[in-house]
Amino acid sequence: MRVLNIMLAKVKGGVETMALRYHEAMSAAGYDVLSLGHPEGMLKDARGSYGFQSLVSLGKCDPLAIMKLCRIHASFQPHLVLVHGNRAAGLSLMPFMPTRAKTVQVMHNAHFKPHLKAARAALCVSSEIRDSARIAFPDLDVFHMANFSHLGATPVKKVARPAPVIGAMGRVHEVKGFDLLLKSAAILRDQGQAFTLKIAGDGPDMVALKTLCTELNLQDRVEFCGWVAEPQTFMKTLDLAVVPSRRESFGLVVIEAMAAGVPVVAADLEGPREILEGGRYGRLSKPEDVSALSQAIASVFADWKGHLATARDAQIHALRTFGFEAGQVRLRQALDVIAHEPRIWTPHPETADPVFAQVIPGHIAPAGVSAKAI
Repeated sequence: MRVLNIMLAKVKGGVETMALRYHEAMSAAGYDVLSLGHPEGMLKDARGSYGFQSLVSLGKCDPLAIMKLCRIHASFQPHLVLVHGNRAAGLSLMPFMPTRAKTVQVMHNAHFKPHLKAARAALCVSSEIRDSARIAFPDLDVFHMANFSHLGATPVKKVARPAPVIGAMGRVHEVKGFDLLLKSAAILRDQGQAFTLKIAGDGPDMVALKTLCTELNLQDRVEFCGWVAEPQTFMKTLDLAVVPSRRESFGLVVIEAMAAGVPVVAADLEGPREILEGGRYGRLSKPEDVSALSQAIASVFADWKGHLATARDAQIHALRTFGFEAGQVRLRQALDVIAHEPRIWTPHPETADPVFAQVIPGHIAPAGVSAKAI
């Protein structure tokens, strides 16, 4: 199968990371994959198969981008076109584009645009997004396609440090709630709790975040680490990972922390709630509530033994369900169904999950795949 994989954003974040993971997974599965994106975006690092070509679009009606995509399509002749983000989808799904009938949108959030009704199918990173898409576009074939990553296990710590290291990672943007975490850290400090807070990432709100850190007089407790290319390396330095987001449709940082054997406190939002199975594999906290977040962190400090035991179970779950090989199986199955290939894929017993697996007429769906009957 030949697949165009398109992500046009220049920034670095979870969506952009997943576009690169899709390229890697499809290439490893033996597909012919060509990725298109901004020359400074994350897809520029796509290796294997047909690699990467730059495609810059100033909007879905950018004539230069339209002409270039048409030329690439004519030359490459893909069976499917995977698009990440509304800019790529808007361009690929324009009424006169040759890519329109082949476009599969990867839904990283539930901010649906009208052009989605013209897509061939949608891959949704959470069950809530999948269900919302089915309601909004009842004629659209939708698949539950949980994100995945290169997860490497790290032994779970036997005990935490006297001054635990709290960590958060992501694009420094208001939606990630790092300001809420700083305010919670100030409460913990005032309560006499010893700790260090490390924030990894970069983004448009970095200056404002550092200003808030100074206003809260937390300079001696907080370390800003910048963009981290190897999440597992960062996670190894932590005793506790916190995900204080205001919105989070999935949360790669959650599965990365779980795989590293680090206890997790996350906002009770659709993505973390699904990954942590309602609190089975980590602590959930009321979103946008600074007091609740500080209490959740303090509860972990008060019961390290119990939370480290939970972290061991969470690590097994993350590696089994969200590791690269498990994700590759899910993605391969879904794309084969969408492309109407006659093969039947049977899930590997180590990646199949009865919570996610559902039978599609004529096919056996592996972990994470769910679709309307075709």
